[in-house]
Amino acid sequence: MKPKSSERHRCAYCVNDATTMDHVVSKGLYPPSKASPTNQRITVPACESCNNGWSDDEVHFRNVMLVSGAPTAAVRELWEGKTRRSFAKSDGPKRARDLADQFQPVDAPEGERHLIYPGRDERVLRVVRKTVRGLCHHHGLLSPVADDQVHADIQLFEIPTEFEAEMTFAHADEDILSYRFSLVDEPEIHSGWLLTFYGRTPFHCIVFRSVEARRRLEVAARIRAPAV
Repeated sequence: MKPKSSERHRCAYCVNDATTMDHVVSKGLYPPSKASPTNQRITVPACESCNNGWSDDEVHFRNVMLVSGAPTAAVRELWEGKTRRSFAKSDGPKRARDLADQFQPVDAPEGERHLIYPGRDERVLRVVRKTVRGLCHHHGLLSPVADDQVHADIQLFEIPTEFEAEMTFAHADEDILSYRFSLVDEPEIHSGWLLTFYGRTPFHCIVFRSVEARRRLEVAARIRAPAV
């Protein structure tokens, strides 16, 4: 998809000229019943390199998200339809192995189980970071945002209700992705984000004002950390 002439001509993810439009929320995350124009049209200008640079990871991200929690109606439809069919394609065995490699054995009262940990999968986190970078541009907050400017991880802690209430809420169809964000009044940090995929897999993200700002904070954190 080519950007409209009225769109900004700089890639939302880097400093190159934009020649295409990128779907911030991958079309592959939507089942057919939700593939209407109003549901998957959060797009930003992008160069060819960026637009094509994460397509492989986005497929892996979809597969991991579908098995990372209790199935919802959207998850069932997507898994039983085009996702299951995708494993029969030429790259299907590799996709299946990539997914299987993420499952880890754990001891449970009922015996050994295998669980998947999206926060330990760099390909998953890369797509989460890419999504936040695109949303920063979409909402006119900061652009371009480099990959190294964003910290992303699975959300393991509960966000206080009063803090969530102060954040801006938006979604790309709530059954697919809902998110909140808030600008931060700090010299090194730009904004905080909460993203929830399929209503049950949450991530938190921090966008730093620059790559250098993130590095400064990381160095300061290491200096303050007590020696073991």
